[in-house]
Amino acid sequence: MKYASDFRRIARGVLSGRWVLATLVAFIASLIGVDTSFSAGGANFEFEAGELPEEMNGLVAEFVLKYGQTIAIVAAVLAIVYLIIGGAAILGYTKFNLNLVDGRDARVGDLFSQFNRLGTGFVMIFLMGLYISLWSLLFVIPGMIKSYSYSMTRYILTEHPEYSVNYAITESRRMMDGNKFRLFCLRLSFIGWSILCGVFAGIGFAGLFGGVPLFALLLVVSMIGSYVLRAYAEAAEAAFYREVSHTEFSDYTNYENVEA
Repeated sequence: MKYASDFRRIARGVLSGRWVLATLVAFIASLIGVDTSFSAGGANFEFEAGELPEEMNGLVAEFVLKYGQTIAIVAAVLAIVYLIIGGAAILGYTKFNLNLVDGRDARVGDLFSQFNRLGTGFVMIFLMGLYISLWSLLFVIPGMIKSYSYSMTRYILTEHPEYSVNYAITESRRMMDGNKFRLFCLRLSFIGWSILCGVFAGIGFAGLFGGVPLFALLLVVSMIGSYVLRAYAEAAEAAFYREVSHTEFSDYTNYENVEA
């Protein structure tokens, strides 16, 4: 049985020489609305207006007054677009990461390779969201547990387009029986890096060491770091799927000896 450190080691192995590609794909994936229910990005920081640097307060207020309506319209349009294409984009991003861990030719085009399955992607998001929401009505913890039970659905649907969404969800539940805590530990093992990315953004937002220029610099550093981390975490989770699904890495022996 492999542990979180093993999956991270495998991920580093498959990403060797392909960090830039994987980070770029993670960035593009975020632009087209990919949400895999595991954001490897930084922590969320909320600040009251008074806690921002004085010059930032003025800029934010002016920006909102001038462009607030336009921003709202654009946000609404993007939400609709993401709802339509988000599921297919998730399947495409999943295919990219499976190709990565299998040693196959992973490319940016994988992201868009599942756009002929818009209906399947939409139903996947809808049903998983519905089931998790219904379980969450009992209490938060049952909803969280079910989110782990359904977490392999996207991988199953990517590899088995002939499956219905409900059948893939059922297979995911079976596959994750006894493995939910292992996936929890894997995701938790990235929290230190996630916090570090968030710290850069937090310092910038709080304006502790400077004004707008430093804020922008720290935010860029945080964003780049979050996409690198997402690429790392997604590769590790794809490796996790390979084990719990009892399928083989096509070139797994190349990664067994990667330094921890």
